[in-house]
Amino acid sequence: MLLARLVHYGFGLYNLGLLAYVLCTWFAHPAADGLRSWLSRWYEPLLAPIRRWIPSPQFGCTAVDLSPLVLYIGLGLLKSAILSLLVPPF
Repeated sequence: MLLARLVHYGFGLYNLGLLAYVLCTWFAHPAADGLRSWLSRWYEPLLAPIRRWIPSPQFGCTAVDLSPLVLYIGLGLLKSAILSLLVPPF
């Protein structure tokens, strides 16, 4: 059960960092730039292939990057699969 709890908290922490990374990309501020560059080491290796695979839809002159949403859903599915292997059903 301890391993399942660590996996749960690890995925939660990674998802929280993903949210912080996405929010940092929305703001042009020196503090946000520093945090974004540090977080990019953890998230860009996963987001870049998703961006190549799923093109960003265009809304007028604005493109919406869906890669963080796809990564969030994928992480949720992976977490569920791992936890189902670690915690047997009742």
